[in-house]
Amino acid sequence: MKRLIKTVDFAAMIVFGICLYTFFLGNKTFQGKFDNDGLSWYFLAKGVFCSVSLILSVRLLDSISQLKKDIQ
Repeated sequence: MKRLIKTVDFAAMIVFGICLYTFFLGNKTFQGKFDNDGLSWYFLAKGVFCSVSLILSVRLLDSISQLKKDIQ
């Protein structure tokens, strides 16, 4: 389970990084401007949600498997 947790944490960081890059790219931050684009904010929110849900899901599965081991 430890290997799965590390893999999911790494995947969550990649998902968040891609969505953060898309947010900066959509707001033209790399060009020295800051243009508020709604779609960029959507990708930022989606990245945060997906990253957190990945991490919480694997933690929940780990807790459930620990409870199952404790009961037996």
